[in-house]
Amino acid sequence: MGVIRSTADKTGRASNDLEEFREKFHDRLNALARVQGLLSRLNEHDRVTFDELIESELSAMDGSAERTSLEGPSGVRLRSSTVQTLAMALHELATNAVKYGALGQPAGRLSVRWTLDEQGDGGRPWLHIDWRESGVKMPGGGEAVAGTGQGRELIEQALPYQLGAQTSYVLGPDGVHCTIAIPVSATRSARETPDE
Repeated sequence: MGVIRSTADKTGRASNDLEEFREKFHDRLNALARVQGLLSRLNEHDRVTFDELIESELSAMDGSAERTSLEGPSGVRLRSSTVQTLAMALHELATNAVKYGALGQPAGRLSVRWTLDEQGDGGRPWLHIDWRESGVKMPGGGEAVAGTGQGRELIEQALPYQLGAQTSYVLGPDGVHCTIAIPVSATRSARETPDE
């Protein structure tokens, strides 16, 4: 309930009117519901994987498969405590890509690549995510770029604070380039053997 209250408060502050609030809040509740759906299917020792999470979010956004490239190892297991916040960050990136960026413009392209560093910062495994939009017609000089408020705040402030993530968010000449690095689960799937 605390997450929903916080989402409502932040959405209200960033909305111009009730209709805008209703639309944004509904989208964010749907993103939370998708995450809860993934989490509810797990058994005691299982984890949501990054590829499940990104595919779920982009499918919900109807991200054009022909303009989207996903590349990285399958089965990177996320810590249960990180899934919800990371899912909301991906939701904000995808929403902005559909409304203003690579998934909302005919020439736009989205590339999401991820790698796993088994011995990352602090000797723990880290997931490195690279979200790169290209072919986006950015606003001319002096024009405000829409859709960079709550999502950017979540990526640049909440992820580092809540998850110990390392992030960057850049509005480049042809689209958004965002990187997120977070510690992930060191446990293996019950289906894996130690030799895998």
